[in-house]
Amino acid sequence: MDPLTRGSIFHDIQARFFRKLKAADALPVTDATIEAAREVLDQTIDEVAARQYDELAPAVERIWIDEMSSIRRDLVAWLHYLARDGAEWEPIRFEFAFGRVPGLRDATSIQDDVVLEERFRLRGAIDLIESHRQTKVLRVTDHKTGKDRTKDPLVIAGGSVLQPLVYAAVAESMLGVPVGASRLFFCTSAGGFKQRPVLLDPATKRLAIEAFEAIDRAVEHGTLAPMPAEGACTWCDFRPVCGPTAAQHVLRKPQAHMTDLIWLRSRP
Repeated sequence: MDPLTRGSIFHDIQARFFRKLKAADALPVTDATIEAAREVLDQTIDEVAARQYDELAPAVERIWIDEMSSIRRDLVAWLHYLARDGAEWEPIRFEFAFGRVPGLRDATSIQDDVVLEERFRLRGAIDLIESHRQTKVLRVTDHKTGKDRTKDPLVIAGGSVLQPLVYAAVAESMLGVPVGASRLFFCTSAGGFKQRPVLLDPATKRLAIEAFEAIDRAVEHGTLAPMPAEGACTWCDFRPVCGPTAAQHVLRKPQAHMTDLIWLRSRP
């Protein structure tokens, strides 16, 4: 199973699982309710697997069974992390979309794009928004199903990881509640179930906007050249399009035109 298909199935199961628990008033999941939640999770996995089997028509039955078994194991492990956090955090939005985004989305999603700084028009979907059970501040999570290739410290990773800051800004704008935490959660065995929090303070929040500004200027001046990080092309899905020498092309560009992108790539 290719990573994109696997990730899509994984996210679909998570969203449907949360919707079922919310309909049953069974959120948050805690240590006391995890067994009941496990039954709902297993049922959801079976339903999604049956539908995806019909849609994808896998060529090799054994591969499909093995892949779905792997997804089930990862989701069961993820459920234990969810229950561990249940004492503090309550899920309130799942696949919360802003703008017209296809797929299964939270019922409270908004149809209009979000505009930040009266300039940057955004659309997308936030995997999970939770509310702290005492303080009511929000936590935003972007679930990742691949390997963790981020480095410390993590803020925007040279412009390659904008979701935590952007999603925090969108959630605050749409829900009118402060976001106190934002993170990447590599919620599979491949990612080691690592949680990578991003510090949210005025300086880091501003950095996402500065990244947008740098990209915008590069587009305006016609200098938005490929500038992949070292080794990034190795696992990039677009390598067949760019070819194996994309990283060398940027060296031929006038460096004076690359100031914004060089600055962006230097941000942690």
